[in-house]
Amino acid sequence: MNKHGLILGLLVVATWAQAAEEKKTIYKYTDEKGVTHYSETKPNENYKEADLPQLSVVPSTPIKNTASSSSSTEAVDPSVVTEFEILSPSNEQNIWGSGNKLTATVTGLTEAQQEIYTIQFSIDGEKQKPSDQRTQTFQNIHRGEHTVQAFLLNKFTLKQVRKTNTVTFYMHQHSIK
Repeated sequence: MNKHGLILGLLVVATWAQAAEEKKTIYKYTDEKGVTHYSETKPNENYKEADLPQLSVVPSTPIKNTASSSSSTEAVDPSVVTEFEILSPSNEQNIWGSGNKLTATVTGLTEAQQEIYTIQFSIDGEKQKPSDQRTQTFQNIHRGEHTVQAFLLNKFTLKQVRKTNTVTFYMHQHSIK
């Protein structure tokens, strides 16, 4: 048997199976409580062939471009910062043996955002000089409880655009015996 004959045979069988599927008989039965049951098989003689209306098929309509879908594209403006938070240190973190240094890190900015914004860190309420870097190392951080926070500033006006939550951390140093 050649390929064309095999394909033609499969096509005929598939068409026949589809036609048989479309003309499937549905049976119904109403029990003593008045509940109607439907089945594709006839489990017993109480089931009779159901008189069902023809199946109606409604073609789908194309989706129209709405104003809400265009507003979602505006929300994807690459210059808008959607996330700005301190990644390290974590809140309530205990830092041991760091040589009195702390490196704070915030979420990164895209290249488009770096053209517009600068980052300013604050340690124990004392603001540092704004920088284009997403990390800043603080020197001479002695033992005890400290806080760090970061501010996102507009580079041109130096107005605060966003700020992180204040993160509390605890600096520990090993004792010499």
